[in-house]
Amino acid sequence: MGKGDRIALLHALSGAGAMVVGLLTKGGLAGSPSVFRPVGLGVSGVGMLLFAYTVAFLRAAFLGNVEPVTQNLIQVGPYRWVRHPLYLSMLITILGFSLALRSIAALAVAVAVFLPLTVLRASLEEASLRAKFGAEWQAYSAKTHFLIPLVF
Repeated sequence: MGKGDRIALLHALSGAGAMVVGLLTKGGLAGSPSVFRPVGLGVSGVGMLLFAYTVAFLRAAFLGNVEPVTQNLIQVGPYRWVRHPLYLSMLITILGFSLALRSIAALAVAVAVFLPLTVLRASLEEASLRAKFGAEWQAYSAKTHFLIPLVF
């Protein structure tokens, strides 16, 4: 198992871990469940819709890991705005789930563990994409955000 594979595995486990932590520590965030639950579920729903939308553009490339399996650089759909919309969708889903459960611990795991591993995994993928697509990748990455539209 190579470095990229280990990072991908840790990334997946940290996302699942954040959700398990949320289930085990629900209710710690001050506020009414009648407010947090629908807001959190709405945020998670947006994340899941973005995930499905992104997978529709990735198609068979969805099954890739850190190394790109596509022969064409995808620049349409959600890829017009960010280079890693799949990871953004996962982050949104986990944050929404954490809010719905009102779990401070799950939010902390999402921000302190899942987000840094997301950035690390995406950075490894970018190195592979840069090597595979060269100038096309450079032009694309110059006009899109890394993970969060208009911010990062």
